[in-house]
Order: sequence, then C-alpha cells, then structure tokens
Amino acid sequence: ARRTDWKTVKDLLLLNKSDFLEKCSEITKSVSADNSHSVESLKKNELKLLDAVIHFQTACSEAEIIFTRKILLCFLSSLGSKRFTILTGLAGSGKTKLAQAFSQWICPAVGEGEENPYYALVPVGADWMGNENILGYPNGLKPGEYIAKPALELILHAKDHPDTPHFLILDEMNLSHVERYFADILSAIESGAPIPLHRETTMTAGELNVPPSVVLPENLFIIGTVNVDETTYMFSPKVLDRANVIEFRMAQSELTAFLSAPKAPNLDALNGLGEGYGTAFVAVAKNKDITVPADVQEKFAAELALLFGLLQKHNAEFGYRVAYEAARFMHFYKELSGAPDDWFNDAMDAVIVQKLLPKLHGSRSKLEGLLEALAWLCADGTSGISLSASLRRKGCATSQNPGRKPLRTSLWA
Repeated sequence: ARRTDWKTVKDLLLLNKSDFLEKCSEITKSVSADNSHSVESLKKNELKLLDAVIHFQTACSEAEIIFTRKILLCFLSSLGSKRFTILTGLAGSGKTKLAQAFSQWICPAVGEGEENPYYALVPVGADWMGNENILGYPNGLKPGEYIAKPALELILHAKDHPDTPHFLILDEMNLSHVERYFADILSAIESGAPIPLHRETTMTAGELNVPPSVVLPENLFIIGTVNVDETTYMFSPKVLDRANVIEFRMAQSELTAFLSAPKAPNLDALNGLGEGYGTAFVAVAKNKDITVPADVQEKFAAELALLFGLLQKHNAEFGYRVAYEAARFMHFYKELSGAPDDWFNDAMDAVIVQKLLPKLHGSRSKLEGLLEALAWLCADGTSGISLSASLRRKGCATSQNPGRKPLRTSLWA
C-alpha cells in the first residue's frame, strides 16, 4: 500500500489557498493512478486510515471549509480512542461545522432531499431537565405508542447497521445541565449496560419498533459542541473525565486569509466522499486491545506517571480510565500522523491539553502553584520558566526521572 509522504503534507500547509488546492488535486490524481485512492474511488474501497486526514482535509478545502491538520489529527484520534468528544472554544470558529463535515464525509450518502439516517444534529434546549429529549418516552394517551426522538432513532439505526459509523452531534451541549439529560448515555458509554426505555414487551413509534431497552452501539460516536458564556453551564469533572476536549482558537493570520475571499461552506459537497473509510474506522474504534505503541510504551508510562505524581500533590490526579484512553489516543495519533519524528511530543501535548487540563478548576490560590509547576514540567528550556524554591519544596522536581527532556505543550508554548 502507498504510504503518504508527510513531508509533502507539511509543505502543503505553507502554501496559500489556491496553491494548496492545486497541489492537493495533483496528489489525489497521483494516488488514484497508483492505488485507486482518488476521492472518486473512496465510496468503493476500504482505505487505510493513514490517508484519512489528508483526504478529509482536501475535501474540506474544496468545500470552502478550512481546518488545520493538527485539529483534524486530534479530532480523528479522539474519536478513535473514545466515542465521546467535546469541541469547545470561540463561537463561530467551526466546531459544529467540523462535526457536520466529518459526519457527511465518512457516512454513506443519500438521495437529494432525503434525511441522512447515519447522523443527527440535535440542538440542546435550555429547558432540558430529563432524558426524554434524547431517548423519548411512552405516549401516556395511547397505549403501545412511543414518542421517539432523533437521537433514539439514530441509536436504533446504528444497532441495525453495526459496521457503519453513526454520529450524534449535540449542538450547544451545555445550554442545560448535561448530567440531567445525558446521564443514561454517559453511564452506558462506560458500562455497556442496556438503557431502559419502557416496561412493555414492545412499543412502536410510527414504523419504528422500540424495544424495552437498548445497548448503546459501538459504532455510535457522540460529538458535543460547547460555548462558555453567561447562558451556559459548566461541565462537572466527571463529564470531562469521559471525553476528549478539543479547544478551537483562531489566529489573526487565519482570519486575514479567510477575508481575502470569504465564502460560505458547502457541506453537501462532502456527502459520502469518505465512505470507503467507514468500516475500517468503526473496526479500529471497536478494538479494545489497541493501546500505546510498544516502541514508546516506557516513555509514555514515565511521562504519565510524572504528571500523575505532580497532580496528586494538588488532589487533581486522574484515574485508570484517563490513562487507558490516553494510551489509545497515542496509538491513533501515531497511525494517523504517519509517525513523523516529533509525533510523540505532539501526541503527549494533545493528551495534556485534552484530557488533563480541562478538569482543573478552582480559585487562583488553588491553581496558581499547580499551573506554574505544570508549565515548568512541560517547558523545554526555551520558554524562560524556572522552578521556584517554594515549588521545589512542594515536590515538583523531576528527581524521579533525572535527565528527562521536558515536553513543550501548546498551552504555554
């Protein structure tokens, strides 16, 4: 199989938009001639996930949707390692568009004007107090009838099509308390236990048969988008512990490039282009044996243990779940990035920012020392951060791993 030339990919990111699209088109034609990996062939062939990022980024660019390769790597690696991902950050920066774009790209296309049963965009209401807005409820006025909701219809459809990815996109997820309307789903993601729906033998919602309970299908991926302002609720640590949290930011250069030729995104242009990746994506996401690559296992364990020890001194340590999901993330990041020389530090950077930092909360007096210690631990010696004597007395030194080259994480890089 043809291996993507990631030096070429890095060169692509330095081009302007028109040259970028022209170069991507040349690569697509070349890949097509060698291995039938052109965009047109994606619907017919199961392709290696190694090529998914460049193909998805190319398709998005042609549809006037621009995402950095780093965001796409983190997004796809997060979905592969855990089927619950939260997108947060600046309003209008593309969080919902990324979720929609990937869903339409990798899911099978349907006829024009038809509703795609493989994904659902569900706007969360500010008045959601229970799970009936997600799972529906029995009709108290008509025995045997069930009032289904789009999320439940998607779950049941995913159960009937186990090899095809399905996506539940919860827009403005924190307009209501997540624990109130989503507790059943959060529990089922971890336990795999059936979610009770009703107590009858069977009920119907139109032509849909609704069973008494349903097990959350492993081919269902949940993406929540989040804005933080005075109208929203903060996530509790137990919710953040169950997800990868990806923050969207915008640089002035990105806005300037957009303003040179502003255009509305064309999501319909993505329909089904990445369908050939669907089965492979579901298969690897289901594989519970996937863990950190063997060649970096000791290094990964040392780094994570070092971070655990520091966080534990401030009563902010993480558990087995975070460690397991971080190990899986490392595997997917390596595979999807093509394993360039700096992949490990980039992947660890993402683990820290997506899995460890979001759960930190509290007053300045509680967090200031911890954040300073983390900054020192992750700096590479060029950021001007030095460890004060008071922090050394708190046990923040790296004596557990002398000679270790510190990470440089994007939070303070």
